Parts: sequence; structure tokens; C-alpha cells
Amino acid sequence: MGMAFLKKDQYDRAYYAFKEGLRVDPENSELWFQTGYVLAKQERHRDAIKMYRNALKYDPDNLNAELRLGISMHEVGMYKEAIPVLTRVVDRESDNPQGWMYRGACFLALAKFKDALSDLDMAIDWGADQAEVWVLKGYSHVQLGEYQDGLDAYSFAIEINPDDPVAFFGLANTLVHLEERDQAIDALKKALKIDQEYADAWRMIADLYADLGDISQAIGAYEQALKIEPWDLETRYTYSILKAECSDDKSTVTDILNQIVNEGQESVTFYNNHGLTLMHLKKYDSALQAFNRALQLGPDNSSVWHNHGAALYKLKWYKDSMKSFQQSLKLNPKNFNAWIGIGMVATAQYEFSRAAAAYTHATQLNPKKVNPWIMLGDTQTERGQYQDAIAAYEKALELDPENTVAWNQRGLALRLLDSHPAALESFEHAAEAKSSRPESWLNHAITSFELGEYDQSVVSFERACKRGPIPVDSWLIYLNALAYEHENNKVIKACERFIELFGPDAEVLFLLGVAQYELKQYEAALHHFREALKLDKDHYDSFFWEGLTLLELFQFHEAITCFEQVEDNNPEDYQAWFYHAKALVSLKELQKAEFILKHSLAINDQLFEAWYLLADVQNSRKSFSDALQSIGKALELSPSNADSLIIKARIQASIGSYRGACQTYALITEPQSNDAMVLFGYARALYHTGQFREAYTKVTRLLSRDEKNPELWKLKAEIERAQGLFEEAANALSEACKYAPNNKKLLSLQGIVLYEAEKYSEAIDILGRVLSSDPQNGELWKRKGAAHEALMQYELASECYEKASEFVQEDPDLIRRLGISLYRSGKCALSIPRLEQYLEVVPDDPEIWEMKGKALYNQGQFSPASAALSQAVLLKPVDTDLLFRYAQSLFKSGELDSAIPSLDQVLEKDPDNAKAWQLKAEIEQSLGREEAAAHAVEEALRQIPDDPVLLLSRVKTLYDSDTYSEALSLIRRVIDKAPENNEAWLLYAELLWITADHDAAAAALERILAADDSNAHAWFLKADSLQNAGRFEEAAVAHERTFSLGGDPSIGLLLSRKMRYLQQKNTPAS
Repeated sequence: MGMAFLKKDQYDRAYYAFKEGLRVDPENSELWFQTGYVLAKQERHRDAIKMYRNALKYDPDNLNAELRLGISMHEVGMYKEAIPVLTRVVDRESDNPQGWMYRGACFLALAKFKDALSDLDMAIDWGADQAEVWVLKGYSHVQLGEYQDGLDAYSFAIEINPDDPVAFFGLANTLVHLEERDQAIDALKKALKIDQEYADAWRMIADLYADLGDISQAIGAYEQALKIEPWDLETRYTYSILKAECSDDKSTVTDILNQIVNEGQESVTFYNNHGLTLMHLKKYDSALQAFNRALQLGPDNSSVWHNHGAALYKLKWYKDSMKSFQQSLKLNPKNFNAWIGIGMVATAQYEFSRAAAAYTHATQLNPKKVNPWIMLGDTQTERGQYQDAIAAYEKALELDPENTVAWNQRGLALRLLDSHPAALESFEHAAEAKSSRPESWLNHAITSFELGEYDQSVVSFERACKRGPIPVDSWLIYLNALAYEHENNKVIKACERFIELFGPDAEVLFLLGVAQYELKQYEAALHHFREALKLDKDHYDSFFWEGLTLLELFQFHEAITCFEQVEDNNPEDYQAWFYHAKALVSLKELQKAEFILKHSLAINDQLFEAWYLLADVQNSRKSFSDALQSIGKALELSPSNADSLIIKARIQASIGSYRGACQTYALITEPQSNDAMVLFGYARALYHTGQFREAYTKVTRLLSRDEKNPELWKLKAEIERAQGLFEEAANALSEACKYAPNNKKLLSLQGIVLYEAEKYSEAIDILGRVLSSDPQNGELWKRKGAAHEALMQYELASECYEKASEFVQEDPDLIRRLGISLYRSGKCALSIPRLEQYLEVVPDDPEIWEMKGKALYNQGQFSPASAALSQAVLLKPVDTDLLFRYAQSLFKSGELDSAIPSLDQVLEKDPDNAKAWQLKAEIEQSLGREEAAAHAVEEALRQIPDDPVLLLSRVKTLYDSDTYSEALSLIRRVIDKAPENNEAWLLYAELLWITADHDAAAAALERILAADDSNAHAWFLKADSLQNAGRFEEAAVAHERTFSLGGDPSIGLLLSRKMRYLQQKNTPAS
């Protein structure tokens, strides 16, 4: 009957049924056992023990009774007594899991944790599968400091029975030891969800909230615990003092503490918890007092010593703190938190090796705890042991792959190893976690900044801003990243925001100024650079950028002052020297600029801009060789730099190295190669090297873009002119002048090219326009004179040459042209000095010697003329005309014999030269060599039979040989050919007179005297002819006129001729 009631859990009825059975059979061991079992079910374990002992009294081999006796003894705390009982059970039945489990529980209660674990493991091995055994095992591991094993045991218990609040409570306790307070709270919440009346769970969660500083949650949890166990004075005091501490009610705190003392309720746990609460309220002095009292009550409590050390650490009493942690470790060498404390104190004292050793101990004690690995990594980083640090962080990440702190710190260590890409990946892992803080993106930003990836740095900083405030130092890096990215508007806004948050800062004002400078807000930039210098007078970057800004504002002297400030502070700042030089260039102080640039390059010869500017300065100073060397250095640094190639080509052109310039221009690539100035320079270089077709192609291409550019038309004209296309060149210059009508050089060139195109009148007109505004331009006067000379306007030409000679000195060509034009305009006397002036400089010009001779000849200076012509002949001995003129001058100067050889040379080369024969006839006649003279005349007349001069010469020969009839016949032909020739008329009259044709002679003489009334010879012949003709009165008048003129001395010779003629005429032929 009892068993039936027992199965139905009707324990009272079962008890009375079994008691009734014992009344009937008092020595029945099984009934005693069943009675004990019912009592145990009713948790009347002491009564049950009596029943079990009676069962064993009547049956010592009743194994169930022995087992249940041991269990009940355990339940009433009779652990020592239970152990032998349970030992007999497992000795007799080693596969009894209940025996092993409860004996293990007894060992656990007696703090024999290793023995407990051994029995619990045996229980599990023999099939104990309830959660309780794993909870006991977890507790044992925790007490032995084997927290990870404890964590595993509790986790397994929860898997077996997820509704066991004790398993969750044990798990929470283990997590607290592992410093995983948040997870511990989560476990406690689950325990309380299962059992809301679990007072211990409420107390623990309250302590944890207090420990974490969440005082309101802690107070709420304590209130829940007190509702369940209002008699728990420790909890009540803790609750009350916490509220009083929060309200800073010192008197209440003191009253409560006094009450605890007076009521004898002081405990180590209370003061320890009180101290922890004060720690979280940052009342470290009060916390220290609480821990001191706890240690007075329990000096051997390792945890309290640890907390005591933590309070001292917070107060920065590091030596005392270290002693407390060491005392904690003496009491419990496996006190994980004490090792952490020693590491923290050592770190604070910069004893990083000692700290690393402490953290290493901590990781050995609890290798699955994340934070010690991170702290070890931080310490190794401080020691410079970056690889060891990374290994520690990676160990932490093995345990918690999403741990943002570990990823972040790992990134820092990698960055210190210069493994920036790997560091970035680490920071990205940290930043992408839900619980990430701004630091990860900030570190990502700083690493990107160090890599020069400023755009990514900016993005990362802005992501950090979304997660929380940015520290001042990080703001500065952010501003610099924006500046490097030239995000100038963002820089300005960010700088203004910084100043709002933190106030003015020299570096920020400087960056604000730089952004405004780049936006060309120069006045604003200048203001902020100066404001920065007010805050930091040694902020030399601000001096430098102030100088740059002043350059842009054309305040060059002030800019130089700023650069000098930088140079005085840092003489090796080549950039300051460079911009100093730029300011000097702007002031046209090129010599100083060149010196400064050379100094800059002596500091750093790799600055391309300095070499380039130096070349430009030297080029401007016409130091072309130095400039070419400097631009060569620039091109070594930047071989394809178009600007450098352009200036090199210009320098080469300046020194006449046009072929080199062409080669340089050919190296310039697009788009600069299509630049108008480059094409123009290239075309000029091609022109100067005779590559006219290529030059013409480029100029034509440029004109298609800009047809109103006078310089292009000018170059086109020069190319055409070089090819002899003067008319086309003149047309091109006409176009050039259309677009630059006041350009004197273009007008001058147009005039010159018009002259070359043989458009002399137009050339004269253009040159005249230029000379009206530039009357002292000797070269243009000369060109105008040449145009007049080409038009044979020699007098105008000579006037222009005279004007040119006022401004152009010692120009032999000008002197020559002036002499020639004067001569050709008939101004022989004026031409002679100019010709002589020219011959002093150029004595081997036969043409001028000849012209000088002609001029002298025309002036009647025959001897000087022959001397000049003699020089011409020496230089041009084969010129027959020159030889002839030379002979003429000798003839005129009376050097008749000297003239004959020259004439013979002429006639040898030109036997048909009638004039030479004629002159020779005259000379031979003058020398009385009639036969030679007659031969010469005959040769001359053979060439020109009707030449009056030659006929006259023949007449003279006949006359001298007394052949008067033939002479008369021939003289009439002369008069027919040259009726105005007075010499012929006089000779005709003489022949008529000699041959006694008196009336005809008188008539001929009348004509002669009409032209020359003072001719005494003609008056005598007329008087004699009139007298012989019987015209005596007229003869008398003529004689008187003859006598008035002094008579005619040659009349005797004539009378002798006439008498001889008449005698021969009257003598009959024999």
C-alpha cells in the first residue's frame, strides 16, 4: 500500500502506510528504507537518516539504504560523516554514479575540490547525465581557479537542462572571474527569468551593476533581493549605503556604518562590496578606507587585497598598490586580477618588461580571457616588441574575432612596423563592428595619411566623426589631410568648427590661411597667417606662407622679409630661398635672384623649379651658356617637362643654335606642342636652319588659327623673303601692318622687302612714313636712298645717303653708295671726297677707282684721273673699257706716249673698237706720226664710216697732209652729219680760205663768229677772205676786230699753207 501512495507522490499516506508495516514487522530493512525515502522526499533528512540506519541495522548489505543515508547526510551538511558511507557504496558498486556524485559533493563542501572533481568525473564516466553533476564540477573548477574548465562545465549543464537557474548562476559567477561582467549579467538575467525569486542571483546582478557603475540598476536589483529576503541585513545595509553614497549623504553613510558596527553586522563581504561601489563612484579615498576595514576583518582575503591595490592604483600610489597586489598573490598565486593589477602598476611606472611578465602570467592563468592578451599586446608595443604585440592581439582575436580593441591595437602595432596596408585592414575590421568606437576610424585615417592616401584619410575621419567626438590632435591630422587633398572649402569649414570647439590655435589658423590662399582669397589668408603668428611667433610655416601670399599680392619687399625670417630660423630651408629669389625676379633684381637661387640649389640640387627659374633668370640676363646648363639640370630631373624644353629651345635660338632648338622643339609633346608660342618658336628655328617648307607649314597652320597676328605674317614674310619670293613677302608684310599699323619695325621691314621686290616707289613711300616718325634711323635712310638709286633718282638718293651718314658712322657701303649717287647726279666734285673716303677702307674696289677717275676727268683733273684709273686697271686689267678710259685720261693729261700701250691692249682684245682707233689716231696725229694716225682713222672709219668725229679726224689728217680737195669733200659730209659742230665749220672755213674760195669762206666764218664773236683766228680769216673777194670795207672792219682781239699768232703757218697750195696749183705738171 505504501509503495502505491509513494508512486502517486502521496508522501504522508505512504509514510503512515510504511509505519503501519513496521508496527507489524519492525525488523524489516526494506520498510525502514522506504520510510526513510518518503521522509527524504519530504526533505526531512534527519528523520530519514534514522530510518536508513535502522534499515542497515537489520540488513547491513542494503546498498540502497547506504546510498540514501549518504545522500541525506550530505543534504543536512554531515559531509564528513557522509563520505565513509558513500565510500562503502562506491567500493561495493563502483559503477554507481549517484555514489560518486554525492561523495564528490561532500568533498566539494569540505573544499577538497580536487577530490571532488575526481569523484564527479567518475560519476560522469559511469553515466551521471543530470545537470547537477556538471554544476558541481563547474563550481569545483572555479574554486581551483580553472575558470575556462568551469565555464565549459556550466555551459554543458545548461545544454542538459536549459531551465536550471543554478547552472546559469554558476556560469555568471565563472564569467565574473573571467572579467566578462556583461556576459555574467546576461547569464543572471536568464537565471532570473527562470526563477524570479532567486535572491542570490538578484544580489549578484546588483553587485555587478554596482561594479560596472550602473548604480540605478544596482539599487533596483538590491530592492528585488530584499523583497525576497527582507531579513538579509548585509544586503539591506549595502542597499542603504549605496543610496546614501549616491546622494552624497555623508552623515547617513556614517550612521549606517556605525549601525553595522553596533549591531555586529560587519563583514569582509560587506566592506569589500562597499569599497567596490565607492570605486565606481570614483570615491577612491573612501573606497580605500572600506577595503582597509575589510582587511582588518579578513586579512587573508586575496580578493580584498586585489581591490585594495586597485584603489591605491586609482589614487596613483603605485608603490603601495604594487605591495597590495603582491600580497594578494601570496595568498592566491592564481589570482588572475592581481596579476593584471601588477601589470597595470608596472605600466604606469614605465616598467614595461615587468608589466609584460605580469600579463603573461595572467594569460597563462586564463588563456581564454581576451583582455589580458590585449594588455600584453599593448605592453609589448610600448617595449617596441611589435611582432610579439601582434601575436598577443591575434591570440585575443582567436578568442573573440569581433573584438574591436584587439583589431585596433593590432593595427597600431602593424603601423609601427611600417606594415601600413595590413594595419589598414586591421582598423577596418575594428571599425566595421557594431560596437566600434571612433578610435578605429581615426587610426585608419592616420594610417592612410601616413601612406599619403589623403582622400581615404578624409573619408575615415568623417566616419569617425559619426561615431563620436574627435580628439584635438586627430582634428589637426584631419585638417592636414583635407589640405593635402586641396578640399579647401571643407578645410575652411572644419577650421572654423575647430575654433568653435577648442578656441584659436596657431596650426589651425595656418591651415585656414593655406586653404584661403589656394582659393585665391589672399587678403583673408594673409590675416590668418598673421593671427597664427600672434599666437606662435615661431610658427615659421606661417611666415613662409605669408611670404607666398604677399607674392600673390605683389608686395615683393614684404614677402622677402617673411622669407628671410624663415631663412634665419632654418638656413637649410631651400624652399624659402627659392621663393625669396622669385620675389627678387619680380623686382627685376636678377643678379641677386641668381645668387639666391644658386644658394637654394646648393642646399638641394634636386628642386626642379629652382633650376627652371635659374635658367629663366640667366636667359633674361643673356647668360645663355649658364642658362643652357641650368635648364639641362632641370631636364635631368624632369626629362619630358614641356616648359623646360620650351625655355631650352628659346635659349638655343638666342645663341644661334637653331638646329639644336629644332631638336628640342621636336621633343615637346601634346598638348604643349600645339601651343601657338611653341609652334611659332619652332617655325622660327626651322626658318633659321633653312627648313623653309616645314617652317612655312607651321606658320600657315598658325595663321589659320589667328589670321590677325602680325608676328605670324612677319615670319611668313621672312620665310618667303629667304626663298627670294619678295613680292609674296611684301604682301605678307602688308597683312602684318594691317593688324599693327603703328609698328615701326614692321613698316621698316615692309619698306625693305618692297625694295627687294623691286617695288621701289612703294618702298620709298613706306620708308618715308617710318622716317617721318623716326628721322634718326640711319639704316632706313640708307634703304630709301637705295630705292631712289634703283629708280636712277640719284640726287634724291644722295640726299638720303647724306642723311643716313649723320646717324650711321663708318659704314663703307653707305659711303660707297653716297659717292656713286653724287657722281651719277653730276656732283662730281662732291663725290670725289666720298669715293676717296671709301677707298681708304676698301682699297681694292676697281669700280670705285674707275668712278673716281671719271669724276676727276670730268672735273678736268686729268693727271689725278689717270692715277685713279691706273689703280682700277691694276685690279681689272682685262676690262677694255677701263683701259680705254685710262688711255683717254693719259691723252688729256698730255702723257701721249703712255696712252698708246693701253690703247694697243684694247685694240689687241677688240680690234674693231672704233673709239680706240679714233683716240689712237688723235694721239698719233698729235705726235706727228701721220701715217700711224691715218691708219688709225681708216680702221676707225671702217667700223663707223659715217661717224662725224672720225670723219673730222680724217679731214684733219688730209688737211695736215695738204690734201685739201679731198679734205673739202669729206668736211662737207661732216657738216651734214653734225651741222652744229663749230670745229668742223672752222676747219671747213680754213680749207675754203686756203683754196681761195673767198665768198664761201667768208660765209662759213660768219656762222662761226655768230657763235663765238671773240675768235681772233676766225676774224682774221674773214677779213682776208673779204679783202681777196674785193669787199674792202667789210674787210677793214674785220681786220680792226682782229687787231682789237690781239691778232692771230697762228696766221703765219696758215699763210705758209695757202701760199704752198697756190704755188702748187699754178705750177704746170711736168
